[in-house]
Amino acid sequence: MRAVTSHQGQIQIIDRDLPTTSGELIKVTSSGICGSDLHMVEMGVQGVVLGHEFGGYTSDGRLVAVRPTGECGHCPSCLARSPQTCPEAGSTLYGLAQDGGLAEYARVDPQRMYEIPEGVDPVAIGLVEPLAVVVHGINRLQSHSGMRALVVGAGSIGLLTAAVLRDRGIGVDIVARHQHQYIAAESLGVRPMETPDKNYDMTFDAVCTQQTFDLCVDAVRPGGQLLEFGMFWTPVQLSNSVMMKEVTIVPSIFYGHNEDHNDFLEAVDMLTRHPEITSTIVTHRFGIDDAVHAFDTAKDKKSGAIKVHIMPNA
Repeated sequence: MRAVTSHQGQIQIIDRDLPTTSGELIKVTSSGICGSDLHMVEMGVQGVVLGHEFGGYTSDGRLVAVRPTGECGHCPSCLARSPQTCPEAGSTLYGLAQDGGLAEYARVDPQRMYEIPEGVDPVAIGLVEPLAVVVHGINRLQSHSGMRALVVGAGSIGLLTAAVLRDRGIGVDIVARHQHQYIAAESLGVRPMETPDKNYDMTFDAVCTQQTFDLCVDAVRPGGQLLEFGMFWTPVQLSNSVMMKEVTIVPSIFYGHNEDHNDFLEAVDMLTRHPEITSTIVTHRFGIDDAVHAFDTAKDKKSGAIKVHIMPNA
């Protein structure tokens, strides 16, 4: 089968045997390229099939999305029903710690599969994981219909955040830099802008830099909430504005799943009810043999890309 790896910072397309590890063999329909993939490739990750935003068809014909993280089930985090902070969440991550979904086929733990309802575009499957990231972050905040929110960053995570907030009846402004981001935001029913207003109930940093963090602090009302998605790839300093405004800063990583709630299932429901999310967010689709071009497109801020998907079996 064809698969995508990296070596010394360069994307490589290789041939390898079908995976023979334990788990369910799925035929991958779509696999998204995440910003963290780009960072990991630059940092030199190698020896593993990339891709943690993926899903596909099982041998019996079911279309499933895959949760790339695992958990041990017995550490303090797992016992507290917070498996997203289990040490094994990252150490078992598909696409980093073990082979992921940027391949024609992948082996996955059946407990990490989520069946997709009929009628959902198979291309949408690669969006379930980043949408679950968004759902988890929003669920960590105290929110209700009628609130005002600002999202800083109109990439895929920012736009998905805006879509979920709007679905919950929250007014959304989003800071965008490029024309294609303006168009995407408007198609999702939210207001794009360069310079935000003040006194938002919640602000969401979907970029995680010093500049975007400070913008979120400046825009949130006193006593408001600021949510940080993803990873800080460079350190960020706190200012006295955080103290003077008593801003609640909430970090968010991965997705939660326990007997009370499952962020992945909520993400599947969101994509099922809102097919326009897929058509808006997935701007580029490539075959697996064009993976090098796909990664270059995802890195190029002027390419018009929001989310790039590789479709290994198209």
